[in-house]
Amino acid sequence: MLIAPSILNADNLNLKEKISKAVDAGITRFHIDIMDGHFVPNLSFGPELVKDFKREFPMIDAEIHLMSNQPKTLVPEFVKAGADSIELHYEAMSEEDLEYWIDYIHSNGLKVALVLNPDTSVDVLNKYAVKIDQLLIMTVYPGFGGQSFIENSADKIKHAREILDNLNPKVPIEVDGGIDNKTAAIAKEAGAEIFVSGSYIFKNGSISGQINELSEVIK
Repeated sequence: MLIAPSILNADNLNLKEKISKAVDAGITRFHIDIMDGHFVPNLSFGPELVKDFKREFPMIDAEIHLMSNQPKTLVPEFVKAGADSIELHYEAMSEEDLEYWIDYIHSNGLKVALVLNPDTSVDVLNKYAVKIDQLLIMTVYPGFGGQSFIENSADKIKHAREILDNLNPKVPIEVDGGIDNKTAAIAKEAGAEIFVSGSYIFKNGSISGQINELSEVIK
């Protein structure tokens, strides 16, 4: 079980301080949301942020959640920036392009995850389960932090776990969206192993306290 804090809702003017507090609380991976203003109606970080992150925290994993339909422009830049893994949305490109970029990311020594939006069936895993290192199930609609966990997400996680257990049991399921101490327990029970949490960790007082509370729920 692993917590991957999303820095999207951290204080941008004090980002290093906030990340450092999370690292001190035992965090080994951060979830970095990349939004292009096209695939989702919001803008966020770019490759320079990832370069700075890896310079300051070289032993901490940078997981890039690419919410963009421009992989040709962005994927190579985040590879060069030092990302440890890149997560690609099934909905953002053709299946042919998706397979190309999965191979490209792997060929550059990074791990790759497939991301499924709430309305996308997990049945697509029948084609991609053997090609990926991780599955990210969105438990909110992508684009903005602070949303509420979609109620039927647990059923989707369970179905995905069944498919993965048959085709590629080593692939862990990550959940992103509305994750707090209550919804993390629901997602864990359904089969999730990696928990992305932003607002709950960075907007509720003590960062270490929130991480410790979430850790108790998923241990």
